[in-house]
Amino acid sequence: MDKYFICLANSYKHGGRCLAGIEIAFNADGKHYIMRHDDGRPIWVRPISNQPDGSIPTAIAQQIKLFDVVKMTDAVPCPDKAHVEDTKYATLDCNQGHYTLSDALLKLCIDSKHQNVFYFRGKAIPAKMVDRLDYSLMLIKPEEAHAYIDEDREKSKYRMKFTYYGSHYDFPITDPVFLEAFKKEPELYANLQGVYLTLSLGLEFEGFHFKLVAAVILTEEPKIVSSVASDTSGEVEELSYMEKQKLRYPNAYAKWSEEDDALLMELQAQGLTVGELAREFNRNMGAIQSRLKKLKNEEESWFEVYEQQLARLIEQKKDIETQIEELRRNLVEQMELHGEEKVSSERFIVTYQPPRTVMQFDGKAFREENQALYERYCKPKKREAMIVVRRNKADE
Repeated sequence: MDKYFICLANSYKHGGRCLAGIEIAFNADGKHYIMRHDDGRPIWVRPISNQPDGSIPTAIAQQIKLFDVVKMTDAVPCPDKAHVEDTKYATLDCNQGHYTLSDALLKLCIDSKHQNVFYFRGKAIPAKMVDRLDYSLMLIKPEEAHAYIDEDREKSKYRMKFTYYGSHYDFPITDPVFLEAFKKEPELYANLQGVYLTLSLGLEFEGFHFKLVAAVILTEEPKIVSSVASDTSGEVEELSYMEKQKLRYPNAYAKWSEEDDALLMELQAQGLTVGELAREFNRNMGAIQSRLKKLKNEEESWFEVYEQQLARLIEQKKDIETQIEELRRNLVEQMELHGEEKVSSERFIVTYQPPRTVMQFDGKAFREENQALYERYCKPKKREAMIVVRRNKADE
């Protein structure tokens, strides 16, 4: 089956590129129309190559521009957790038409459902939480946005700060066309007007999926806009302390959401320092310390330390047990397929047992029907001190 999409992202991805766009179809008159989910969101697709990371070779991707209509032949969806848009293909053909950049077109493509960017305001989502999402691409029109160079690291990074539904975000930019222009005249992009952003959730890296600005789409020519205020007489006003804090920390004085609180406690339990948490949440260290103190009710109880460790270990145990059970099912299928009853290696011996009916003793029923015998033959036995741990239903 062939698929067509409007290209809305052609960004860096490891050694190649990541393409993404909104799927279109044709009506009886041969005209394009945007495909949508039941909730009205446009349907995104992300072509995935046979490379280990799925990246598109640069030589192919460079032929494709934003707003090109691209055809994927023999397209086969291959969703991977939140990356439900991933689609394998045989060939990519960009000679299918081209849309003209316009506000009217972009407004048809924006995500009108999600008011948070990939679940919450953080820069990344933990890999173990990614199953809570059913999307990894979105087009938004932020209330304000500006690109900047983050020099507080060994290698400078190009990032975008923007505001969306009143929340502040700060993500890396991976749009090669925009970056080329930005590097030449960074002052032009300090305050962007008429901008749309294609946002993407990256592949897992060190236990996290980082959020990225995959495309910067400008409907107005960039220009230098002063960031200082002036009164009606034209005299420059000094920014207030609060305004300065908001410039330095985009989320300063913003209300904490429940999702932000949950992530703050989780990252702090993983060992992140206050400084690292401050960078993650775009707030100053005082705000982070104050929020941690409030969430811990002034003084952390002795059990909270163990609770965090217990929750983490139980979650790991659950994941491992799920993986082992899946592996066992696969082994059963393979041994049945190959007609093997026993396989062995230096480390393991696996014996196949065909399906059979076994008798299982029902101790509870026996006790109820033979209470006198149960009491006569049961002997007291001393047990050592122990605890019983059960998951709280509210936590399941």
